Amino acid sequence: MAQRAKGFELNVIAYDPYISDEVFAERGVTRVSFDEMMSQSDYISLHTPLTDETRHIINENALRLMKPNAYLINTSRGPVVEEAALIKALQEGWLAGAGLDVLEKEPPASDNPLLSMDNVVLSPHSGHTSVLSLQLRTGRYGEEVAAVLDGRMPRNLVNPQVREHLHLV
Repeated sequence: MAQRAKGFELNVIAYDPYISDEVFAERGVTRVSFDEMMSQSDYISLHTPLTDETRHIINENALRLMKPNAYLINTSRGPVVEEAALIKALQEGWLAGAGLDVLEKEPPASDNPLLSMDNVVLSPHSGHTSVLSLQLRTGRYGEEVAAVLDGRMPRNLVNPQVREHLHLV
């Protein structure tokens, strides 16, 4: 994301407690605190897994730090953003808008305010979809099934905790 943002000549700052200073430097990204990121950014793009630590990391307190002309983009996991707080922030003008391809509750209720707000862009969480990915997908599914049938561990095991129960190589 940093590389793409730099293509638009944006100054890229980021918060990530797990990435080394070396990686930040290699990417030309300035490390900042969470609060600094929230208060200084014109665009905040979220790219984090959903964990106990990241659930609702974007809450009312975080949203109140944002500039009124800033945009929040969430393409990671819905519950990273506390949806009720985001709705309130958008309705009250704490930030300019949001781009979302994930929501806290999916599918959303038909009366979810985010579905009708002029300052929200919603899209499906399917950025990976292309002609090539669709062509490759069926072959990869077959390879994974064949691996298990041949007694081998699949390459892309979704639930690795089952490894100890499987008798695969």
